[in-house]
Amino acid sequence: MDDVVATEQRSPKQTPLQQFFKNLADFGESLFRTFVLSAMLLPVLLASFLTVDLPLRAFDHFFAAPILRPSVWLSWGGAIMSLAPLLAILYARRWGGDEASRVVTASWGVAALLVFAEISYLAPQLSAEDFPTTRFVAAFVISAMAAQYFAAAFYDVTRGGGAWWRAPLYAAMAAYAVGAFLYYPIAYWGSGAPWPNWIIGDLMVKLVFAFAFLPIYHMFKRTLRPRGGYGGDWR
Repeated sequence: MDDVVATEQRSPKQTPLQQFFKNLADFGESLFRTFVLSAMLLPVLLASFLTVDLPLRAFDHFFAAPILRPSVWLSWGGAIMSLAPLLAILYARRWGGDEASRVVTASWGVAALLVFAEISYLAPQLSAEDFPTTRFVAAFVISAMAAQYFAAAFYDVTRGGGAWWRAPLYAAMAAYAVGAFLYYPIAYWGSGAPWPNWIIGDLMVKLVFAFAFLPIYHMFKRTLRPRGGYGGDWR
């Protein structure tokens, strides 16, 4: 019997110039994708900033005590900002948590520039009472950004295997918990306000958001199938 000679198959080597253009094309694709995804998240951030002082009264009838009603501690801006972690979860499903985090960073950077430009334009017509306190701004921004980063990271940890709803639900609930436990102490510590009770109420309301997100996630499952290496449910 003749011996079978194994031959090693090598892929054609790329020249340095070819490798350079390939890396350049990959960078351009990633940059364009970040731009498109940021453009989808940016309106949520801006709408939240514009409505952050408008109380949300839709859930008031579920709370008996007036001081605990959501209109006291939850604004339309806070409710709209609650959509941002859900977008981060969808981004993480398709492109992974690292890319979703880059989109969050880029969106907040552009939003900060736009808000600064708007304030500079309107500054002559505004008084000191028109601006929120530094403490409130810090609480709102820190908690919102942390919730979005945490949503993407937690989804990456819990994705793959198990029921399809597990990763998005756990990630949304964890993100809302992180946001609440950062926002209320930073904004209200030492003020005498019953902010621990507000945290509980906030999580009850956000739990509704998390469960309402599951049909949307299920609808986009096939469209946003994970790219290679990111795991997740492909069904």
